[in-house]
Amino acid sequence: MNHNNKKPKREFIPQLVGDTIKKINRNFSSKFGKIEFIIHSKWPEIAGSYFSEYSIPKNISRIPDIENEIGETIYKNQLNVSVAPAAALEFQHFKDTILEKINSYFGYKAIIDLRIQQNYIPNNKEEKKILMNNRNLTDIEKKTITDEVKGLSNKELKDSLINLGKNITKGSK
Repeated sequence: MNHNNKKPKREFIPQLVGDTIKKINRNFSSKFGKIEFIIHSKWPEIAGSYFSEYSIPKNISRIPDIENEIGETIYKNQLNVSVAPAAALEFQHFKDTILEKINSYFGYKAIIDLRIQQNYIPNNKEEKKILMNNRNLTDIEKKTITDEVKGLSNKELKDSLINLGKNITKGSK
């Protein structure tokens, strides 16, 4: 008798951590490219505390520059930045310094130019309140999160996954 059972022997199959959080990363990677994501996340370090308060990097425009020997078009990247009108003149003076910081962070000339657009920039305190979701988790949600990791023996990993689960659950509603 040939009993070919096509079911896996185990119900739970181990997965890589990167595979399990792909859905979370997809939200960020589909909105921004790699360079844009890094610039957005590191903007206070790149622009400094003063300019990060009065400016927001918007997007990167790719402008065709030249064609190489193969016939492929080489693009120039320009970063569009919204700057509060009160700080726009000073930002213009420090444009080269900020551009140099961006390119030195990447190690190559990732951005060729900064395009300044004067717009109203909301106060960072207001933005942080909007971005942070201070919703409390229900008891059922807390129990579900802790039940998922109760079999783990490593306490640090367990605590990290519980915190990750709580933050994801807070942000999803």
